[in-house]
Amino acid sequence: MHLRLVWPCAVAAAVLVACHNDENPPATQGDGSVHAVSTVVMGGSTFRLPLDAALSPDGKTAYFTALADDGAALFKAPVRGGVATKLADLLAPVGVEVSADGNSVLVADAAVESSGGALGAIVSVPSSGGSSSTLSGTVGALPRGVAISGDRVVFSGVDPVDGVAGIFQVAANGGALTTVQKVGLIDPTGLAVASTGEVYALDAESEGSATRRLVKVAGGNVTVLTQGLRVGFPAGIALAQNERVLLVASTDPATGKNRFERFSLSGSQAGAPANMAVANFSEPAGLHRAQRADTYAFVDSGANETGTVFVVNPL
Repeated sequence: MHLRLVWPCAVAAAVLVACHNDENPPATQGDGSVHAVSTVVMGGSTFRLPLDAALSPDGKTAYFTALADDGAALFKAPVRGGVATKLADLLAPVGVEVSADGNSVLVADAAVESSGGALGAIVSVPSSGGSSSTLSGTVGALPRGVAISGDRVVFSGVDPVDGVAGIFQVAANGGALTTVQKVGLIDPTGLAVASTGEVYALDAESEGSATRRLVKVAGGNVTVLTQGLRVGFPAGIALAQNERVLLVASTDPATGKNRFERFSLSGSQAGAPANMAVANFSEPAGLHRAQRADTYAFVDSGANETGTVFVVNPL
């Protein structure tokens, strides 16, 4: 923004504003550094084997997919402690994300079947509970990872027409399916989307590979940022609040135990990996940041025997 100070009083006003800002500096956006990790809820009689989790925009409520006695479901739980509440029954849920306004939870369910027999769709569930609906344009795409950026829903899956794996998008309220990228990708799962449009994904290094590569998708090109990452399913990746750092949930190649790795947008490692409260576990899965805070939902599908939902940097 360019300021044009014409009158002397404007100069004085600018000085007053500057002084006020020095006394009350604006809050800085987080850089994905891991300061603390705490438990939101552990599996048990209500659910087991959680796969992915996301937070409400204010970071106070966790929504997660998991198995239940009668199949699979979407649950929610307060971040600061409490019990898990089932929101909706699902078939084969994987990725989950919360809409920008916090009113809807989007779930990638690979087993939803259309009237024509096509499998997989993004399912929209009211965050307060209620009837779910299928997001038009996503039917038959076998979605897995899902991310929200502004008015678009970005997800990994397959092209319903030719079955080729890739990254796709639809409008937040559904509509025509658009291909973001297929060429140059093998098996993308976890996704993070920048406000400027770039998509970051954890993609297989080769067919059947046990390790993943971190890639950037922009302008029709796929750029490999780093390789050799040992991640779970769905692969956990999130963009820090300052959009300068990527946080990845991985395992240490020597110990097989969980850790959080930070990477710059060029792929260089940003500091030493952190493990904290998740160091004793080894089945990392989904990782998502709250829309308005540098706090993250993280899942280990086998932690404490039945799986656990964690919060990184709780508010």
